Amino acid sequence: MVTTLACWYMNGNVPRGQWRASLRTTDGWQSVREPAGRYAEASLLEWGSITKGLVGTTAAVTLELGRPVASYLPGVPDGEMTVGDLVRHTSGLARVPPTIRDSLFRDPYRPAVGVPLDLTTATPVTPRGQYVYSNLGYALLGAVLDAVHGSWFDAVEEQVLRPAGIGSATLVPAASERIMPRFLGRAIRPWALGESSFASAGGVWSTFDDLCRYGEWALEPGAPPTRTVSWQRDEGSRWINGEVRAAGAVIARAAGVTAVVHTLAKAPYAADAIAAALVEREALRARDA
Repeated sequence: MVTTLACWYMNGNVPRGQWRASLRTTDGWQSVREPAGRYAEASLLEWGSITKGLVGTTAAVTLELGRPVASYLPGVPDGEMTVGDLVRHTSGLARVPPTIRDSLFRDPYRPAVGVPLDLTTATPVTPRGQYVYSNLGYALLGAVLDAVHGSWFDAVEEQVLRPAGIGSATLVPAASERIMPRFLGRAIRPWALGESSFASAGGVWSTFDDLCRYGEWALEPGAPPTRTVSWQRDEGSRWINGEVRAAGAVIARAAGVTAVVHTLAKAPYAADAIAAALVEREALRARDA
């Protein structure tokens, strides 16, 4: 998919459909696609698991990463699991607990709305230290921040959102503010992540510009590594992404280029593929300049 998209860009074309993108190069930010369609009708889009970047940074700067989770939350079954394990996805916890079931037609997070996280579900299923991406782990990390700060979101506002200049972030936006795709003329209802006990794993919404501001702040030259503690790395690349019911997002940095992409109603990880193509295009331009 990435190769195909890269070819389209090099031929001067772009994928069809609903998506937005901006790039930051040595010349500053440039919009690849101005808001149109659904993006012009409302203002707030889903971050999905990019939310984990906010939560991981807040945990890294306000908690002891080597401290056992059970010392903050005594109801956690595993006494050896640390805060750092949750941040790095090495706790051994499953992606989601058995109570969360994927479905094409049902919201898997609806049963968790208004219900505290069941700490007894935080039982490792793989060896501690092994990387296993876990929404459950970040829901548990949110619960730890709640226990320490009273509210994980308030702590995130203090440690990340305000320093980054982000003012639009919210967990439960009004329906009229949500940028959502439509099917047969009706808006596709988003998952109730922001209302649930899994909000800290993927519940944030904001404007597209504020998503870019987060990328700018996290990837600022000379910034401490805590700003990207929850990001993924591969050689010279760093990225963080998120996939929800009918949207995807990614912030990616490679070859001196930062790409921020948000998509609606596309194949899984379409945002990642578009970002990769944009970065490749800019790298080729710089090489041929």
